[in-house]
Amino acid sequence: MRRILGPLLVGVGCFLIVAALMVRFYAYPKLAVAPVNQNSVTRLQAEDATFFNTGTLTEENTNLSVENQTLGDAEATDEADDDVRVWYGSTSIRAEDGTILSRSQERVAFGATDGAAINCCDAYSETTEGERHAANREGQVYKFPFNTQKQTYQWWDGTLGEPVDMKFVEEDEVDGVKAYKFESSVPRTRVGEREVPGSIVGEAEDTVVADTMYANEKTLWVEPETGAVIDRNEHTVTTLAVDGEDRVTATDANLEYTDDTVAANVDDLGEKGGQLALARTTAPLVAGILGVVLLGLGILLGRRRSQS
Repeated sequence: MRRILGPLLVGVGCFLIVAALMVRFYAYPKLAVAPVNQNSVTRLQAEDATFFNTGTLTEENTNLSVENQTLGDAEATDEADDDVRVWYGSTSIRAEDGTILSRSQERVAFGATDGAAINCCDAYSETTEGERHAANREGQVYKFPFNTQKQTYQWWDGTLGEPVDMKFVEEDEVDGVKAYKFESSVPRTRVGEREVPGSIVGEAEDTVVADTMYANEKTLWVEPETGAVIDRNEHTVTTLAVDGEDRVTATDANLEYTDDTVAANVDDLGEKGGQLALARTTAPLVAGILGVVLLGLGILLGRRRSQS
């Protein structure tokens, strides 16, 4: 028995070392990629939000509900490079009485592992009015990279038309799941102009050109292994201004994920994050250390037997 124990330990040790390397450098990269056939719905709400009613030409207050649906475009993904994912997104915003205030659509291409925008695959954005424009995005779009780091990332802001600094703030928890908290801030900024009736902005002319002003404060809680957003809170304000002075509030809303959306994210991402952490660190580390120990013991026993 002692004659075969040394070689047996050497064999098991080598096996565990190889297994550790395979899990870390083969299995993990296969797991840490965004899905091709994404199919998800996230819902947000904003209580006592202000919006401009284009029917009555007045500011009104209501509770808003927002639904974001995301679908993987498998055909476009198959035609792209292996490390590219193409997703289609649609967003609808409704008042408390069910009235649809706005709708938008988009096609986004991004890196399957790093989550950063890639300008290919006929990426576009489409407004409520049905105007479709080619989109040249930069920075993170739907998610952060797998194995998210405690650093500042560039996060795409579609209203601003450019990426903003999404700064790491602290390590946190969302219903028991480890999360990294990030924040971004967009000060009041001109993002366009539009021709509007002079009466709604307090001007005597029949029509005037008003500047569209935009400001946003956003907080994201991110599960770091998957890079996916667990929870989200943002305050967004859009106004119409004349001569630098805000005359009409088009939108003023504190948006946040609904409780059901957060609960679903916690269940899904907590499990996936644990699996990825196991493949990235725990399993390779344990198997590797045990393999080295057994290999060393096997070699030591083999030397002692040869000397006796």
